[in-house]
Amino acid sequence: MKKVYLSLVAACFAGLTFSQTDSLTFESFDLQGQDYYNGSDLNGSIVINQFTLTNNYNTDWGSWDGFAISRVQDSTTAGWQNQYASFAGSGANGSEKYAVWYGGEIEFAGYMHVSSMQVTNTTYTALTMRDGDAYSKQFGSINGPDGQPDGTNGEDWFLLEIIPMDENNMVIGDTVKFYLADYRFANNEEDYIIQDWTTIEFNSFYAKKIAFKLSSSDNGDWGMNTPGYFALDNLVASPTVGVKTLAKNDLKIYPNPSNGKFTVNSTESGEITVINAVGQVVYSGQVFGQTNIDLSAQTAGVYTLQYVTTTSTRTEKIVIR
Repeated sequence: MKKVYLSLVAACFAGLTFSQTDSLTFESFDLQGQDYYNGSDLNGSIVINQFTLTNNYNTDWGSWDGFAISRVQDSTTAGWQNQYASFAGSGANGSEKYAVWYGGEIEFAGYMHVSSMQVTNTTYTALTMRDGDAYSKQFGSINGPDGQPDGTNGEDWFLLEIIPMDENNMVIGDTVKFYLADYRFANNEEDYIIQDWTTIEFNSFYAKKIAFKLSSSDNGDWGMNTPGYFALDNLVASPTVGVKTLAKNDLKIYPNPSNGKFTVNSTESGEITVINAVGQVVYSGQVFGQTNIDLSAQTAGVYTLQYVTTTSTRTEKIVIR
């Protein structure tokens, strides 16, 4: 397989322990003779063991978002009518069923350490990138879907971002980036569209929820032209043991708001991470007792402070003005 560029920047959660691993697979999901399930029965979220997958169905439009469960095996039919098919032609490792993402997140029953997951393109998205259509460009072409140069010089890409979050929908670690297609190589023979199930291995990925984001080099007046789907299977995670939410009196941050200079008073030794509004880590370091932190060089705004010890975790908002 051609090169896959994967950014895995580890967050530090030293000392956490994990129990027996659990895998999110879809073979046990009852499709009741259907080729796919998209939530048309209005049951809402899809729950499989410790995992809850977003699902919303709009009866007015007959449309869905979040996750669908599929066993469609069609890697040749182009167009949105084939939106439930994986380009690999099956689930991961030759399994029958898998999930298709079109917005939404996965929530765990508790905080979990995620080890790996397998992903691939859907047939709809892959064939659109490979061949183009009336709304989306052919990857590698200098022209957009209107037949005019689009400024990319054919250096196209389709990016999946995997985002760890806490129970309050705050980002609690570094986003993992995985290119489902990349046409930016100097040697065109290295350009690729992912067509097989590919395993993403995580170094240290700890979360209560996982959110996903897709972006592309092909965009128009209404946003991304590339169909915003991918397929997912075999997410492997371990429930954490002994992690609790830190009591409010065990962590004090003052002054807040501040000019960027503030003090953290903690009763346990732990790791502090401060994240800005776009998910970038602007500070990380060990704290114990009274610790002074200087973020006065940062722009004014609201920041997320994560505090993790061997036995507890805490998330707070801090304001720099």
